[in-house]
Amino acid sequence: MATRPRPAPCALVLGGSGFVGGHVCAAFLARGWEVHAWSRRARAPRGVTAHTVDLVRAGPGRLADELAALAPRVVVNAAGAVWGASEEEMAEANEGAVLRFMTAVTALGARAPRFVQLGSVHEHAATTVYGRTKAAATACVTAAGGTVLRLPNLLGPGTPEGSFLGGVAARLARAARTGEAVTVTTLARRERREFLDVRDAADAVLASTAPPAAARVGGRSLDLGTGRPVDVRELLDALIRLSGVPARVEERLPEPGHTPPGGLSGVEPGPSHEIACELLGWRAVRDPEESLRGLWEAVAGASSGARAGDQWRASDRLVGG
Repeated sequence: MATRPRPAPCALVLGGSGFVGGHVCAAFLARGWEVHAWSRRARAPRGVTAHTVDLVRAGPGRLADELAALAPRVVVNAAGAVWGASEEEMAEANEGAVLRFMTAVTALGARAPRFVQLGSVHEHAATTVYGRTKAAATACVTAAGGTVLRLPNLLGPGTPEGSFLGGVAARLARAARTGEAVTVTTLARRERREFLDVRDAADAVLASTAPPAAARVGGRSLDLGTGRPVDVRELLDALIRLSGVPARVEERLPEPGHTPPGGLSGVEPGPSHEIACELLGWRAVRDPEESLRGLWEAVAGASSGARAGDQWRASDRLVGG
């Protein structure tokens, strides 16, 4: 007697139309999951079912009903407000939306899905609204038994133009098409930053949902990272070299009270990044050169007329995204 095939497990990615969320969707798809994405507009990578759900405005009752109807095994929150958002938008998207969603999850009782929140290393130095709102969300998620994976600077295909290297890549791609001159302004002072390939981050999310790692990381917050900070200027030079576009780099001295440009985080992962590797059975495998190559190939392909549906939105912001 033939056995009936088991249905694919279901994963829901909040902010699945964004930079990080798109890669998380791809990681689940590659493992044979049925993947759904919630965002303000029904957009999602190919192979993902898109739903229009505004997490900022939807109440816990509606969220609980939507969750019960979909019955996902795992929910990953890759939504939030980052670059260019106001303090109010950050508070609503990074904290308020998560609190309401966790209320909806808790209401499902035994049917509640496993929840993975994508946090930020900025939570370690919560001197900004962004850091404070992300830290508040982490406290809520871990108290409910969910898992938080804190992210450092991310790099790879689809890196947002609002970031320093993403913005440079976009300018280089336009110059390759138009022949315009490119001048990049950077700091004269060398800065070393931790970068993680976004595809490695997505693999870590997948690892956090699989047994036996899932049982080990429930109710915990962990830093993802490589433990190998790199020189931002060296990354810039490598990106220009990969592009083949002539570009002039101008250096300037940092101003008093300088903050890193273009969303670069000067906050590095804590020592728990090694704990994360051990608990998840995961380790970053892509080096910065591979991340830059992925970034350049994606932006050059988009610039030369690649199908828009194959390129994820440059921003993973929930508000306005």
